[in-house]
Amino acid sequence: MVQGTKTLRTLLLVSAVLGAAVSAQADTGKELFEKLCAGCHTIGGGDGGGPDLKGVAAKHPAAWLERVIVEPDKLTAEKDPAQQELVKKFGMEMPNLGVSREDAKKIVAFLGGGTPAEEAAGAPDGAQPAAGVAPEAAKAEAPVTKELLATGVALFTGKERFGKGGAPCVSCHRLSYPGINGGSLAKDLSGMYGRLGENGTKGVLKGLSFPIMKKIYAERPLSEEEITALTALFKDQAAQKQAADDPYPAAGLGFFALCLAGAIAFKRRIR
Repeated sequence: MVQGTKTLRTLLLVSAVLGAAVSAQADTGKELFEKLCAGCHTIGGGDGGGPDLKGVAAKHPAAWLERVIVEPDKLTAEKDPAQQELVKKFGMEMPNLGVSREDAKKIVAFLGGGTPAEEAAGAPDGAQPAAGVAPEAAKAEAPVTKELLATGVALFTGKERFGKGGAPCVSCHRLSYPGINGGSLAKDLSGMYGRLGENGTKGVLKGLSFPIMKKIYAERPLSEEEITALTALFKDQAAQKQAADDPYPAAGLGFFALCLAGAIAFKRRIR
């Protein structure tokens, strides 16, 4: 009986130690997620620059999640089906940020027990919310005003310096927009808003996690005001492109239908 009691106590002690270790791992993973991932991903706040990661641990094996964090470029090269689907949806693969396998395991451990953003929003005072953007914030769209557009153009072209001193977008990127003649060193940003939407565009601007940009902006993050102005610019660019690509605006279709109906009625009267 005594031996059985000792064995039970030993098992409980081991269980407690293992539980504490897993909890510590998840806490460290939370910090890594907020530092490396939250710029493009949310947990329960909708898609951003990358997919919403709520429940991702139930959708993909831990080994695959570790690989997509550590070596997304290799998954793309191997034509992994899940990776191909993500690249097709978001128009790009997640950049290789040089995350170690050990840190990837910690992030995956956190994602396996991460609290959805909507649940964290109702957490008691003092509780730490989950990383990512809350649903309300994710739905908030940047207003497109003349002032914001002027600021967005000025920031993109470098006529107005970023507050932290980061390089202007036009140094590397092109944007098909009146008054902007961009560079050709990096990706053309003309279709970014159309692919990623409001939340995704903000996520990319907040995270700036692509290898070269990460080095340039590591100590020079954009402010919320700068992100809002640039998002408004990208949004207006997408709206202008959509209007230009539509050869038959709604008003034109209505006029055409009216003329067609008149022609049919006139033909019947002649008969």
